[in-house]
Amino acid sequence: MNYKRIIAAALISLLAPLSPLLSSRAMAQTYLVLTEASGVVSRFALTDSPVVTFADGCLVVTCGETTLTASMTGLRSSFEDVSTAISSPTAGKATGGDAPTFSFAHSAFEGLKAGDTVDIYTLDGRKAGSAKADGEGRAAIDLTPLGRGVYILQTPTIRIKIKH
Repeated sequence: MNYKRIIAAALISLLAPLSPLLSSRAMAQTYLVLTEASGVVSRFALTDSPVVTFADGCLVVTCGETTLTASMTGLRSSFEDVSTAISSPTAGKATGGDAPTFSFAHSAFEGLKAGDTVDIYTLDGRKAGSAKADGEGRAAIDLTPLGRGVYILQTPTIRIKIKH
């Protein structure tokens, strides 16, 4: 049973030194990922300062109001970085005339400045597609290859959350 204490000590020692590093990385969020023998996966953001303790041979992780109690048997741990790179649109009015408009039927934007970029992101900040506005300020993004879910479409001046 000594290996349980070694794993626990390793988890605790890994969590503490990472906290200062996380605050300087504005574009990524690091998570402690615990996978139980049953396949259940739990993720805890290290910036939320999860507390790891032990009780009755189980690993106990407390993070805010959430508490996970997991058997040490078959428990795997890892760290995962998730991008949070969605930046805010430029403040102010659209530069190509009217404010951009969006058509759900055609996944098209109008009213952009020629060369403006329209990006689509997943909710965890991963870029899923991009298009550039033509000389008339129009751009189209094909949403059909994307799975069902919620996405963020962003131009230089607006951000739209859509359900696909």
